[in-house]
Amino acid sequence: MKFMERSIVCILFFCALFSVFSCANGTAAAFTDSSGDTLRTEADKKDAEILWTRELESMRLVQDISTADAVDKAVKLTPQSVAASSSVPSSVYPFIDGFGSLDTSFIQQDLRTALDTACATVSSQQSADSLMADGCLFSYVLFLDDLKTGWKQTFGEDLPGADAGDLFTGKIYGAPFIADDYEIPVRFECGKGYADVLFYFIKNGSGYKISQIEIQRWGRADGK
Repeated sequence: MKFMERSIVCILFFCALFSVFSCANGTAAAFTDSSGDTLRTEADKKDAEILWTRELESMRLVQDISTADAVDKAVKLTPQSVAASSSVPSSVYPFIDGFGSLDTSFIQQDLRTALDTACATVSSQQSADSLMADGCLFSYVLFLDDLKTGWKQTFGEDLPGADAGDLFTGKIYGAPFIADDYEIPVRFECGKGYADVLFYFIKNGSGYKISQIEIQRWGRADGK
């Protein structure tokens, strides 16, 4: 009887031991794919297959930007100060109150040539037939009438004739307004005061013609 009991105990012991090994093998299999590779091996293979790009601007990542050649080393640089020092300031142009900015950088040379000719014609009171666009000569006729009237009202004397020489001794060009045409203000100056005139130019072939001309403002030298 005792022998039988011992036999049963031995059998149960071996069965339990077999179950333990079976579970251990099953757990190992769960972490192994069909080819027998573990998850870590598979991850290493995937990493090796990835094509990594070259590091962009690697030198800038280690470059010391706390100092600059043009700045005293005692000055501590910040991203804000570096950005401010590298920015290019915009140009500053003079401004005449009541007339406007004197930024003429947008007046191209061929347009400036046409403007110079127009101003010389106005000052000398000569014919402007060749300067006016087709159908716009009436604008110059009206301008001459306004010039005569305005001169009398502003300076208290009749407009000098063409034989007296140039009406104006100087001129100032203002900033143009460019849209379908080119609007350019000009201040004509003389010893008695000034007249602000607005020229309207249009493109005509390879040059420019005046489509309209008008007086916008008169002023006396004595401020009266």
